[in-house]
Amino acid sequence: MKNTKVWRDWMLPFLVVSAAYIFAFVITIYGLLPLQAAYTPDLEKYASLLFLPHGVRVLSAWLLGWRSIPLIAPAALYTHFLNFGADGFTVLGSAGAMSSVVGATLCFWLLAKFGMDFRISTGRNVHWRDVMLAGFFASIVNTVGMGYVYHHSYKTMTSYLIGDVSGLFACMFVLMLVFKMLRGLQATKLPSCLLTY
Repeated sequence: MKNTKVWRDWMLPFLVVSAAYIFAFVITIYGLLPLQAAYTPDLEKYASLLFLPHGVRVLSAWLLGWRSIPLIAPAALYTHFLNFGADGFTVLGSAGAMSSVVGATLCFWLLAKFGMDFRISTGRNVHWRDVMLAGFFASIVNTVGMGYVYHHSYKTMTSYLIGDVSGLFACMFVLMLVFKMLRGLQATKLPSCLLTY
């Protein structure tokens, strides 16, 4: 029984979140960024205007709460290594990488403190726009954290913000389509936020 709970609460979410995060990162960095560079050569090569991993971070924070931090951290640090190599693991570099992971959960918690509790653990009906709002604030935390660590220009930080928000929107849109299909098949009970447009 205990092993089943560990598998359900930790191991399975870890595998799903890690796979989703790394997949989103690979699609973004090795698929979308080269395409973007052909049309926006003036942007920094790492400033994606459609950063899908942010969607995974925010959805993980929404669905898993504080557990999303340790569950997604290994994948986030691994992709940080792919981006910046060993040189990216200074104290500030590691803090910058973790700001994006912690920021998503922190924003859901802070919004709850101000009477806007969008966390799925409350059992409340949440609209997908509520998750987008939390994701927007999480993007600000991420953008400020990365900008502080790497001394990015305002142009690059704006690109981060746009990329995070558009990446979250893309992930939400895909999930809504998938969950709508699953609802049609009556395969599972799903959060209403993902089933309403």
